[in-house]
Amino acid sequence: MPVASTPYGPVEYQLKGSGPAVMVLKGGHCSRSTQLGHERLADEGFAVLEASRPGYDSTPPTVGPTARGAADALVALLDALDIRTVSLVAISAAGHTGIELARRHPDRVERVSFESAMALPFDPMLRRAGRIMFGPMQALVWKGTRLGLRAAPDLTLRLELSQVSSLDAGRLVREMDATVRQQYLDMYRSLWSGRGFVQDLTHVSPSDDPIEQPALISRGTNDSSVPAEHAVRLAGLCRSHELLEVDAESHFIWFGRAADEVWQRRLAFLRRPV
Repeated sequence: MPVASTPYGPVEYQLKGSGPAVMVLKGGHCSRSTQLGHERLADEGFAVLEASRPGYDSTPPTVGPTARGAADALVALLDALDIRTVSLVAISAAGHTGIELARRHPDRVERVSFESAMALPFDPMLRRAGRIMFGPMQALVWKGTRLGLRAAPDLTLRLELSQVSSLDAGRLVREMDATVRQQYLDMYRSLWSGRGFVQDLTHVSPSDDPIEQPALISRGTNDSSVPAEHAVRLAGLCRSHELLEVDAESHFIWFGRAADEVWQRRLAFLRRPV
């Protein structure tokens, strides 16, 4: 994949399509291969820029260890690519970076779509466990997950979904249609924490300074991994916002019964004149 040279260090990226630029910041554990559907915006007249955040793929963690540092490095990526302004999509654990990017560089970000996005610090117990599971052990964790997806896919999906949904994971797996099941399988097979998620665990955006750009805040009502309090904080920070709460099966609002509503609302938001 292409790697841009910036004053902060190398930043890996993918750029597809042409038109108004949309920068997509994928969440924790997401690799360059993880697809949540945003890549389809290239077929809707947008230039889709997927940047690998510090610690993920070929972007070194030293490029931006904090949310602020990552935000500044991502602006340097825009400079390297000669992209003046973007609409921003900040997903899950990229929420803090999205907040800092919009707030620190308001002249570069036209609007923000926060999707299942974190806006509060990780719970201390989760942070400690995450450092163990997704530090030096992360390769074993994800190799084990891939093995489970091959040997016992339904059981593995139940175990994974039980961590991101308040609904009965066994029932979710039993009732999935083939398309949604394949989306989940492909997504989980693509995950790899690298050295990025350990940094995500420390990310914060503590200032209460407002975000001036229009914002779409989307969350699933059955998301057990990013509670509603995160969306509440985002709504308090964003002067002009829409709150979209959908009956998605899990944290992954881009799959399943709410996926089309999320897609259509994001598309309308991105097309709206600022």
